[in-house]
Amino acid sequence: MSRRLPSLNQLRAFEAAARHESIKEGAEELCVTPAAVGHQIKGLEQELNTALFRRKTRRIELTDEGRALSESLGIALDTIEQAVLQARKSDLTGTLKITLAPFFGNRWLLPRLDDFHRQFPGIVIKPSLSFDYVDLKKSGFDAAVRYGAGDWDGMSCALVCRDVVGPVCAPQLVSGFDLPLQAQDILDLPLACGEQWQEDWGAWAAAAGLNTTAPEKITEYESRAFMFDAALSGQAVILADMRMTAADVAAGSLVQLSPITVKRPQGLYVVSAETPKPNAKLEIFTNWLIEQARG
Repeated sequence: MSRRLPSLNQLRAFEAAARHESIKEGAEELCVTPAAVGHQIKGLEQELNTALFRRKTRRIELTDEGRALSESLGIALDTIEQAVLQARKSDLTGTLKITLAPFFGNRWLLPRLDDFHRQFPGIVIKPSLSFDYVDLKKSGFDAAVRYGAGDWDGMSCALVCRDVVGPVCAPQLVSGFDLPLQAQDILDLPLACGEQWQEDWGAWAAAAGLNTTAPEKITEYESRAFMFDAALSGQAVILADMRMTAADVAAGSLVQLSPITVKRPQGLYVVSAETPKPNAKLEIFTNWLIEQARG
């Protein structure tokens, strides 16, 4: 008896959009256009004769039927993925050479690598921490973990996670204050940002419901590492990704000033040279990174 299934492309498009609750982000994960994802979802809804999303002005929401299908599909696709990887088990041993920035490597990846090696003892991750922008087609590296918008021409890019930023600072900067602080009280403190993220404070103020432009007095730093140092030393409040600050907040070296967060368009990607045959070891590493980021 033949299986009565919709198109796999329709199911993958829906599952990605549902997981991100965003057609745009689902499209970026699948490396297709938002219009293509929207077309696949519309076809699936027609096939099932039910609405899977409620379309809002600037966002989408899962219907009850959509949420149930999304949860089941996620489990099913995870099972398929593991089955495919098992079928490629001859490729699941060896070394992966990964280049990445020291900030991300030291702060987030290296403390977690023991977990990866426990789960996948046949694969050895060899990270190389460098500020240099490596040519992956010539360098001998299998992949890079890069921060950006996923627009590296001629490369294969897999989104790990997007930045979700909120205000943090050293506890001595807000000694005597009751936390969480009101949004305006936070903006009255010394603020800092990175050169690439000058718009963040304005976006955060808008998300907090303040009818104001970005504060004028914001110290700019040329890198995220320098920006973090400013926060850790008590010089300023920064908007930092919650994943990158979780350990510092738990240790008490940073405090989160407000639960209000903003999602950046930028994020972490696993980037590799395009090849005719997928690298099974790299797929495992990428999926592990994604799970760690969801953590």
